[in-house]
Amino acid sequence: MTSPLKSIRASFGQTLVTLAKTNTNLYVVSIDLKSSLFLTEFAKKFPHRFIECGVAENNAAGVAAGLAKTGKTVFLASFACFSPAINWAVINQSICQNDLDVKIVGSHAGLMSGDLGASHQMLEDIALMRTLPNMEVFAPLDASETELIVKTIAHSHHPAYLRLVRPESPDTHLTKKFTIGKSLVIQSGTKITVCGYGPILTQLLDPKYQNDHLEIINCSSLKPLDDKVILKSLKKTGRLLVIEDHQQNGGLGDALAHLVLKQNLRVKFQHLAVNNQFGQSGKDYHQLWNYYGLGPAFINDAIKKLLPSSHS
Repeated sequence: MTSPLKSIRASFGQTLVTLAKTNTNLYVVSIDLKSSLFLTEFAKKFPHRFIECGVAENNAAGVAAGLAKTGKTVFLASFACFSPAINWAVINQSICQNDLDVKIVGSHAGLMSGDLGASHQMLEDIALMRTLPNMEVFAPLDASETELIVKTIAHSHHPAYLRLVRPESPDTHLTKKFTIGKSLVIQSGTKITVCGYGPILTQLLDPKYQNDHLEIINCSSLKPLDDKVILKSLKKTGRLLVIEDHQQNGGLGDALAHLVLKQNLRVKFQHLAVNNQFGQSGKDYHQLWNYYGLGPAFINDAIKKLLPSSHS
């Protein structure tokens, strides 16, 4: 059954409006991308809690930190290629070092930005944000999970990074409850553990992958990571496939490789991610996923390499 397409960005914006109706402490700091982040309704309904900083990423991070210092819950919203890419040092010093209640929202992440090209296809954001002490990192599978994550982190008082994508994507409704630090096994299997995050993981929901070989885990909580669920699966399968719309360096694959080595596990490993390259313009994101080795043909090849010969 094909899942309907829905906008993750729209889900983010609408959820903030819903939360703000009862949470008068919730503020939004915008970096001149109000309409792209679906914040127009929030700005109209709550003008005194919407701060437009214009094209000034470093200043916006400082404003968000100042508001949080007074006890506000702040969502700092922009494109990922601008925030956290440009204002990372301010996020580090002003937000993380003070453990402030600021949620950095980076939209248009990954190759899914399509025709916007390398300048906007932020492929290093997970790596940047995972390194920061006190920072939590999340990347929703779909629009429904976006709503659950936003509601959850709005009640957490730690810094967080929320990764959003540009186009509409399959809305699976698989996540019924979101908990920080927990992963969801969306399909049980015995031969290969498949880990990923964001809409790229929905490629594995194709009926041809619905068998007892693949145990598919949605790692939407990238930091903290659900070591317990992932290790339980790896001890059963002994094989790991990681797929992510991000650089190989610093992403989920690196985090899980570290986990495997730390636990002294013997695991066969395949990692599908962008290999030390910048993005480029494409007709659509499926074309780019195929170009960078993230599409169905590459998933099939990785599975064949991991499975015993008797299953290939």
